[in-house]
Amino acid sequence: MAGDIAVNFAPPQASAPWAVAKAMLRIPVKQSDQMAALAGTVQWFTRIVRRGQLYELLYNAKTTDGNAVLNLHDALLDVYVAAIELLTRCDSLIEGGMAKQTLNAILRPEQATGLVADLFQKEQKLLQEVAVCEASRSEIAGRQADEKSRDLLFNVNKLSSPLARVDEGVMDIREMIDEDRLRGLLQFISPEGHGKSHVDIADSRIDDTGNWLMEHEGFRAWQAIPSSSTILWLKGTVGTGKTYLTWRAIEYVKATLEEGSGNEGFAFFYCSRSATSLQDPLVILRSFVRQLFDKASETGYNRLIQKRKVAENEGRSLGLKDCKELILELINLYSKSTIILDALDEASSTSTNQNLAEILIGILDKAKKPVKLFISSRPDREYLQAFKANATITIESNNQQADIEKYLEDRLYSTLSFKQRQKETQTLILNVFSSKNSTMFRWIHLQVQRLNNYTSHDAVRSWATTLPSTLTEAYDQLFDDMRKHDEHDIALAERAIKWVLCSILPLSSEALLEAIRYSLHGSVVVQKDKQTEQQILSLCRDLLTIEPKRKVWALPHASVAEYFELKGITLAECDLFASKILIDCLVNFEPETLKRVARLWPVRSFEQYVVYAWFLHVERYDKWLGSAKGANADPGLVMALKRFLGSPEESSDYYRRWIDNADTLIDKGRRYHDGRIGYSVKTELLPSDMALYTVCRYGFYYTLRDWWEGTAISKEMALKECKLGYTPLVHAVKSGCIPILKHLISLGGTDYSPSERCNAFGSPLIAAACVLNIQSVEILLKAGANADVSVECGKYDTALDAAASSYVFDEQELVEIVQLLLDSGADANKPLKKGRYGSALETLICLNFDDINILREPLGMLLKAGADPTMVFERGHYGSALAAAAFHGLKELLVAMIGATSKERAVECLRFGRHPDKCVLGLKKTAEKWRDGRVETVKYLADEVGVDEETLHKIGLWDVTPEMRQGEYYIAIF
Repeated sequence: MAGDIAVNFAPPQASAPWAVAKAMLRIPVKQSDQMAALAGTVQWFTRIVRRGQLYELLYNAKTTDGNAVLNLHDALLDVYVAAIELLTRCDSLIEGGMAKQTLNAILRPEQATGLVADLFQKEQKLLQEVAVCEASRSEIAGRQADEKSRDLLFNVNKLSSPLARVDEGVMDIREMIDEDRLRGLLQFISPEGHGKSHVDIADSRIDDTGNWLMEHEGFRAWQAIPSSSTILWLKGTVGTGKTYLTWRAIEYVKATLEEGSGNEGFAFFYCSRSATSLQDPLVILRSFVRQLFDKASETGYNRLIQKRKVAENEGRSLGLKDCKELILELINLYSKSTIILDALDEASSTSTNQNLAEILIGILDKAKKPVKLFISSRPDREYLQAFKANATITIESNNQQADIEKYLEDRLYSTLSFKQRQKETQTLILNVFSSKNSTMFRWIHLQVQRLNNYTSHDAVRSWATTLPSTLTEAYDQLFDDMRKHDEHDIALAERAIKWVLCSILPLSSEALLEAIRYSLHGSVVVQKDKQTEQQILSLCRDLLTIEPKRKVWALPHASVAEYFELKGITLAECDLFASKILIDCLVNFEPETLKRVARLWPVRSFEQYVVYAWFLHVERYDKWLGSAKGANADPGLVMALKRFLGSPEESSDYYRRWIDNADTLIDKGRRYHDGRIGYSVKTELLPSDMALYTVCRYGFYYTLRDWWEGTAISKEMALKECKLGYTPLVHAVKSGCIPILKHLISLGGTDYSPSERCNAFGSPLIAAACVLNIQSVEILLKAGANADVSVECGKYDTALDAAASSYVFDEQELVEIVQLLLDSGADANKPLKKGRYGSALETLICLNFDDINILREPLGMLLKAGADPTMVFERGHYGSALAAAAFHGLKELLVAMIGATSKERAVECLRFGRHPDKCVLGLKKTAEKWRDGRVETVKYLADEVGVDEETLHKIGLWDVTPEMRQGEYYIAIF
């Protein structure tokens, strides 16, 4: 047994308990949980004594400060005594029917009591002393840490993690989950294949490079203490090989996890400007959720199932708030987690209300377990200010001359073509690269590629005397080479570049090669001959590439996109070009072609891209027009768009054919102006005889300015309802196009109500409050919208009800909108006539009871505005907001609510309270927190407020144990 070895390193008094433990393990047991409890206790014991030996070898008088060593020995002795006491008492605990409780305590020591809690606390104290010793040892050793010390540190770190929460072969949740169901859940969380980029980089890198990073003192410091959160920032200018170094860091962590026995979480992601999805912070966070879940427990599975059902019921994907919550919850299931993010500077900084750097730091600050965060980025980015307030280790990526030499040896010096050159030429090339001493991998790569074009010694000498001094100059050479071709080939190359730069989705070769056939000759679209992949790659040498795994066209490096912007090939220009081509194709589609491709998903062919992406390119171009001072819409696009749409009131045959054949117009993965994920269902744009719905839904204002500034759009059109029962003003609210919103208000006002067919929004203000669109709410209120009006149709009674019911992505949005509505006259006490709750205050509490951070500020605002938490309503499950807060165990909120009224009124209110038949709690941890909160609430209401036992029972406050149903939810049944 392993214990026979381990006990030799323990104090002398450990031998007797170990002998008892061996005897216990040989005794037949009737229950698997008894054996698991026995094994768990013994394993914990052996890990402790083994770790103690390693600590004593690593930290001694020769390597560490003497006082620190003495404190370490005292802490070790305390841990040994506590461990031995637990081991000797283990048999009596298990025989007394406490096997399951003992096992749970061992697996979750932070939640335990008694002997397990005592040992856990003493282990935490030991880790503090270890941290002091390590700091002392590192200071004394400096940069000369020997190999033996590093090996000891590695072994200590492996043994420092708590026991895994789930015993392999006994409690493995994956054995309980249907494989297809699990695959579907993972796909819902994140369809993005994070591993593809990693494999692509592995295929293109040079073996045995990047090792210097693992030996760097900054990297070792980042890894040194597993019990604390640390940030490592790998910084370097463009082209210095940060991505390859990040790959090496990922491989190092993966290897460490494979060799270790700890229960650790790990997630990584490569941002890239070559694909829109690889820049989206929400896509990145969703990928982290998927990866952290991949090794999580039953708890994580149930939580994700719950989130998925809520999201699907609301017709959306996982949102920003979902991801932040889930990442935190999953991280807290592990003893330690590592998150690695490459090219943070290539993540979009405008697609969410918070930048990704702030989100990641927020997760680190809130995490209860240690998180190791590794990011690579260029140094000249404003968002990196967020890291300055945190302890961050910084490593420069330019320390890799040795790696560059390996690259040159592999890609140049060892090649047959180089060896066949004259000795004089070889020497010249060697001297050029050794004297240049460049730290930019990208620059080196381009020069190696360029050398392949030169054969004679004179040609190579000419190359050596005209070397570009910067990466931009190197791209200038490529661009100039491309422009030496025939003008038709130049135009072909530019078409390919524009499509890759602006495509909404990465284009397959099939789609791109078809797309570049369409050329603009003035305002006329002309179809050219089809080209091959190799022809385009040769023409756009090192400016475009095909990703080998995904088989999609992309930019080879982020610096290429920046170079094209410098050359004037902007995103707006590309969107203009794409919009013209797509609209022309849509007009000229054969009806049968349109019917065939419009019902297919995902997008693979160019024909599908035409159907599902044309309006997104026009929308993005229109937004650019609005942001560019003095910019005017391209006349050719305006003409093409009007031809396709028809008139605002009477659509064209082309438009009707498109919308009638497009099965479901879903903007898969698309982001709204304010950063949310969403989709537009086809019925929003029907009936197809009026194009104004699409114009408002996607914000075509500046491209169709004469329509809006003239008389083309009438009041009657502005009041006409779509198939879902609401007017174009609601479409404008959802698109966030402020000029259209203002114009429609000037035509038809703000308070006209959609028809009874509308089952979503009863007014434009309610729609704006529901989607938490602050600017739209402000404009509607300033224009005279009634903040307090109740409506007959839709899901929500009032705008305040809609805001309280909204899915909160950002707490500040909710706070600002609630304040706007209250300042504009919204009645905080208005009884609700529909829905599940009696008031906006009750709605807010019931929909967010699991996150008190969302509730604090808006609750305070409502109370300050006069909201009476003791008002009793016939509608709803609880009877009052006060009873709802009590039922969910929100003592903190109850104190504030009762403080705003009186204890006497609170007691009287609760006597009229009631409770629901069941309550869906989702995550087990949430259920446990909910139950604990209810215990505190009962004590507070009974002892400090004076609520009697009968009333407490009436509002559902009695001891109830949440239970699992259908393998998915923890539900409290009453």
